[in-house]
Amino acid sequence: MLQRQDIETAVELQTRSYALLRWLAQAVQRGFIGFDAAHAYARDPAAAEAWARRHHQELPPDARPPQADTAGFFRLFAGYLDNGHALVRDPGKRLYSPDAHCFCEMCSWFIDGPSLRARPPSTGDQRRADRQMRASLDELALECGRLLDEDEVGALMRRAELREALALHAYAETLLRRIRGGGSDAGVPLALWRRFARTPQGAPKRGFRLDADAILAAQTLLLQRLNEPAPPR
Repeated sequence: MLQRQDIETAVELQTRSYALLRWLAQAVQRGFIGFDAAHAYARDPAAAEAWARRHHQELPPDARPPQADTAGFFRLFAGYLDNGHALVRDPGKRLYSPDAHCFCEMCSWFIDGPSLRARPPSTGDQRRADRQMRASLDELALECGRLLDEDEVGALMRRAELREALALHAYAETLLRRIRGGGSDAGVPLALWRRFARTPQGAPKRGFRLDADAILAAQTLLLQRLNEPAPPR
């Protein structure tokens, strides 16, 4: 079962490590770091830590490694490129309009495209994410003294509010494993993320931030449902 202190630490590490990855991508665009060097740092925790220590004062405060659990921080940082993210050598240009309100010639212009991109989860990623959610649900059920059969699992996972809560809970478990060096199946973290950080229509939720309270509330909701009497056969 997820514990508050572990989740609060994991959320901070995730927020900071992703901020560092975004800063690194922007540094490539500015020419501060070469693409090949940045790509190497983003794949090797030891190299990333050595680089970050050398440039500590140049990093924005919200992207600096915390004093505690730097190893977990750099494991997360070095895992993004294996989990659906990519640094793009030549991102090209894209049309920009403030608040996307109008793309006419007077109100829009071309800017550099993002050097950091997330690929859409593949069908295989989605299947692996489903398996991760199923494993999380089975584990929680066992803690409630229940052994779920296939029909019960299917019924629970089809409930929209539980599916989002379960994706959030499964993501948190995956986050903890990555911090501790256990890794995760490729593409699963991003596939899970999109199930709770996006609307049912697929658009990013405005202002969404990963939050320890939301993760623990999701766990509480799941436990409440699992502690309800099993439906009659």
